[in-house]
Amino acid sequence: MNRKNLTLQFSFFFALFVMAVTACTPSRPSGVLSEGDMEDILYDMHVAQAMGENNSEADVISLRAAVLKKYDVTQAEWDSSFFYYCRNADLLHGIYMRLSERIQTNVIALGGKVDGMQGEEADTANVWNSESSFILMQQPPFNVVSYSIEPDSTFEDGDKITLQFDVQYVFQDGYRDVTAFMAVYYDNDSVATTVTHVTYDGHGIATVNNDVARKHVKAIKGYFMLGKNLVSESTERNGTTLRLAAVRNVKLLHTHTAPPAVPKQSEKNDSTATDSLRTDSLKLRNKQENKI
Repeated sequence: MNRKNLTLQFSFFFALFVMAVTACTPSRPSGVLSEGDMEDILYDMHVAQAMGENNSEADVISLRAAVLKKYDVTQAEWDSSFFYYCRNADLLHGIYMRLSERIQTNVIALGGKVDGMQGEEADTANVWNSESSFILMQQPPFNVVSYSIEPDSTFEDGDKITLQFDVQYVFQDGYRDVTAFMAVYYDNDSVATTVTHVTYDGHGIATVNNDVARKHVKAIKGYFMLGKNLVSESTERNGTTLRLAAVRNVKLLHTHTAPPAVPKQSEKNDSTATDSLRTDSLKLRNKQENKI
């Protein structure tokens, strides 16, 4: 077979491959917003909700309606678009990840802190080794983010382990609950666990103390999970309800704690000497009394 025939064969099979890939790639239906538009709208919804404090459900609905009006998008267009992306979870997850990066960049631009210890003691170190900001949504597997950290040389026996993070909800309705679970594994095969629930926009803390037993940390593992709402079958099937949580400023801190105070040897010796003198004095006094 000559080179010309090989080239023609290659071109033919390459064309078939391109056609197959194109046929397998789902096209976005007409009337569905682009990924860029979805990201912009979700970002503005997040900002609008974050600007208010203690927003009521009516306030949240009003804020989201204002954002849709800004982009000239009807509620029906938003619902159908969100439904499409929920059915294509990979696309939706990509939107949320870009949204998370955008939120983090905005925090830094406004002078906020994303990483660091923010007022912790000098003997505290942040050992979080994953993304410090991420989005949780209720569609599995994007409702859970797990982590696993092995201690480095900065860890000391007796360190206090603290998990800190901030939560910002973008919820249309339903019960809000981000669960943060942490398990600390020690060299003696014991495990200490802690869990905290954040059901509002705010700060979450979970702590494991080790200052008394002063055991050596072998590993730290855990997860963040957005709880699933108990909704009616029809609502769940519809799948257009907006429920996501932005988790930001994640830090895993270990703080050195001072070991329990032990009496100095000199203090023991002084105490022994004092007791000895007191005993000798009593013996001498008894002897004198017997002579009398």
